[in-house]
Amino acid sequence: MENQDDPQPELQHPDILALKHMFGKNHWLVRIRWIYPLFIVAFFLAYRFLARRSLISSRDALLVFLLPVIVNFLFMLDIRKKEKLGGRLPDYDKLLRLVSLQLDFDLVALALTVFFSGALNSPIIAMFIVYIMISTFLIDYHKAFRNTLKAIFLLLAIGLLQNSVDFFSSQQILTMLAFGFMFIFAYFVSGYLSKNLRSNEELLQNLLQQTRELSISDGLTGLYNQMHFFELLDLETKKSQRYSLNYSLIIFDVDHFKNFNDSNGHLRGSETLKAIGGIMKNKFRSTDLLAKYGGDEFVIILPQTDKIGAYLAAERLRESVEKQMFPGAETQPHKKITISIGLATYPEHGLTAEEILNHADKSLYFAKESGRNRTIMYNDNIEKELEEFS
Repeated sequence: MENQDDPQPELQHPDILALKHMFGKNHWLVRIRWIYPLFIVAFFLAYRFLARRSLISSRDALLVFLLPVIVNFLFMLDIRKKEKLGGRLPDYDKLLRLVSLQLDFDLVALALTVFFSGALNSPIIAMFIVYIMISTFLIDYHKAFRNTLKAIFLLLAIGLLQNSVDFFSSQQILTMLAFGFMFIFAYFVSGYLSKNLRSNEELLQNLLQQTRELSISDGLTGLYNQMHFFELLDLETKKSQRYSLNYSLIIFDVDHFKNFNDSNGHLRGSETLKAIGGIMKNKFRSTDLLAKYGGDEFVIILPQTDKIGAYLAAERLRESVEKQMFPGAETQPHKKITISIGLATYPEHGLTAEEILNHADKSLYFAKESGRNRTIMYNDNIEKELEEFS
């Protein structure tokens, strides 16, 4: 077993990075919302000092100040709750909906601020453009367009509430058209930039996905490589320890594979290993973790599987390989390709990843020493019997 103490550079899974990115968006909105009420208060105070009159009543100012502050605490609690899921990944779509919910709230808070500070005569109307730009950059392009239409609708409602009598006058209609045009223009400018930036993000994410797959996969079989197998075994052991689960480990190699390579060449040997990898993919569950351990050795982690289930699965694999017609198999001692399998189960055969792997490996060694083409489950007598073989 290789030394696992050396630090290994690790590429984070694209899903993890996507979640971190979405958490970042939510945190960013929360931070902006702390600035927003402070800006509003500072703006109104400055306006009152310079214009010698108040733009908004004290009661309304308190409302538009406290509303984002109180709701911000609620959003913070929700985000922190999602960040502490005890090792489980949160739902990406739920985090995206949280961003959308925050933006919807911001739109309502902004509309109230505009209404209380002069409606269509309020200088705060310009903040709608800032909102549209933030919305376009943080969420889906089409969703941002709906938010822009919501902003226009809310502005129409504000204008109607301000002066329902003169709302349909030519001057009022011209004002609303001007505001609507500015909002749409702000959306298309920011949307164009956002769309191009997002396409670059998707390209980088795809490249990262491909790079990660190459870093954790065996190039010949497409199974996980040895380095990633050790990580998976460690994670499975920790999960089983935490939740009192069991798992089984299968390790096997090809019988007389050196003879096969010497007789048929290494190219055919590689093709045979690739075909065995294909059989493994067909015979095991999607939740089982398949890896090439090295040379002609393979390993399989079977989560939440006891020794009986693991033994049956191992036998199905052994029989499938034995029945498969491999080119060049006639050069083997029994005119066919066979495998020897060792098996150990957590926690019955060990309480650490190292113990499970070591006991499965000893079972494999015993399978080979006792005749090959068989599955051996670890037991306490194996080590004594191995001493007799030696």
